[in-house]
Amino acid sequence: MKKVAINEHELAERWGLSPKTLQRWRCEGRGPRYLKLSKRVTYLMEDILAFEMESMHSATWEKGSDVVLSKDPNLMSAKEIAEIMNIPMYILTHPNMRESLGVPFLHVGKLIRFKLDEITVWMRRGTEEMEANGIEVPKDPHAKRRTLLEALARLPA
Repeated sequence: MKKVAINEHELAERWGLSPKTLQRWRCEGRGPRYLKLSKRVTYLMEDILAFEMESMHSATWEKGSDVVLSKDPNLMSAKEIAEIMNIPMYILTHPNMRESLGVPFLHVGKLIRFKLDEITVWMRRGTEEMEANGIEVPKDPHAKRRTLLEALARLPA
């Protein structure tokens, strides 16, 4: 008969870890899901197998915390957005600037990514606000124009 669940000592032996490591993982919210009844901790085999499958890697670069592959092809880097939208890159890369201007962005792991359609809406809204406050915004993207900060500096206080 197959076991449905094993205790932390059996799992520690299976993985070559200390039971203390599994206890620490539970406190940190890591590792497979577990069932705790009173003081007894057990792990369902299906959760252990699922965790093992999620931990499988075919290359070492997949484990890198700075390498995050997103399934969303619409996500773009700050450099790509700055080039496409003709805005200074520091507006997208500086956290305080992003926050103060309300730039829409996403955290993808440790990376900051942007969606072109969200940035377009954000810029259109900013342009409308500037025009409503009497700030001239050139329509021709190739025309020499002020930076966003210069335009914001001219807003009435």
